Amino acid sequence: MRDLHNAGLRGRLPLFIESFLKNRQFHVRLGCSYYDLFDQEMGVPQDSILSVTLFGLKINSIVKAISPGVECSLYVDAFLICYRSKHIHIVERHLQQCLNKLADWADTNGFKFSRSKTVCIHFCKLHKPHPEPTLLLNGTPVPVVEESKFLGVIFDCKLSFIPHIKHLKDKCTKALNLLRVLAHTSWVADQETLLHLYRSLIRSKLDYGCIVYGSACGSYLRILDPIQNRVLRLCLGAYRTSPASNLCAEANEPPLYFRRKKLSLQYCLKLNCNYSNPAYAAVFNFKFYSVFERKPTQLPPLAIRVSGHT
Repeated sequence: MRDLHNAGLRGRLPLFIESFLKNRQFHVRLGCSYYDLFDQEMGVPQDSILSVTLFGLKINSIVKAISPGVECSLYVDAFLICYRSKHIHIVERHLQQCLNKLADWADTNGFKFSRSKTVCIHFCKLHKPHPEPTLLLNGTPVPVVEESKFLGVIFDCKLSFIPHIKHLKDKCTKALNLLRVLAHTSWVADQETLLHLYRSLIRSKLDYGCIVYGSACGSYLRILDPIQNRVLRLCLGAYRTSPASNLCAEANEPPLYFRRKKLSLQYCLKLNCNYSNPAYAAVFNFKFYSVFERKPTQLPPLAIRVSGHT
């Protein structure tokens, strides 16, 4: 109720929500058998029309527990914190202070962090041995891993995105096998239907997160090109020796690197019109332009990559 008051809700609506959450009970049904009734002491009812809204309103206060200087990102129940420094002991100190505040916030608001999903990644370009951060959450060490998935994108400690690209290739290959069945000579589907299925089942997977993993090396990104080439040959009934450029022109599909550029440009143009978006300051950070001008071999961030195409 305190969060509803802080959100500016007044009058009878907060009273209605309070009566909606109070004195609720639940039990589990298995077949025709019902288990004992239990009082719902915290949380919101499952499958309720208000549950998602109330959960989002409640968890939004987690950002107030973040220490100054520590960056965070919250999407529903997916949450991360990060800190950048040249010295690992400074990173440990700031992140540990933030974790202590988050643990107190969780105890106060009735939340629990999943131990199996709580991990630490040390993003670093150093090749020589270096110490890893040591962090504790509620007295339990936070494991340091080489890669982890956040919002469907696999981040590795070197930000090469090789694990994500390989995982994406495996997912698209499974969908490609489905198209092979539909394109069988016994019940062959027409070209338009196969292309529509390609855009729905495979291209949608390739598009998701391409603005992020598009910063990988070109040799790594070319691992995904054979997927589109095989699909287009299958949809068009072309020979295996047909050039990929001809397939793209016949199917009215741009090559993957062109599509990644297009989606990146659309995102930056949309973001450039909304200065209040939290991602604006991260993407259009002009202080790094001079750094990458002196290092042309380094892969630049998103804003610098698309600046040459605007």
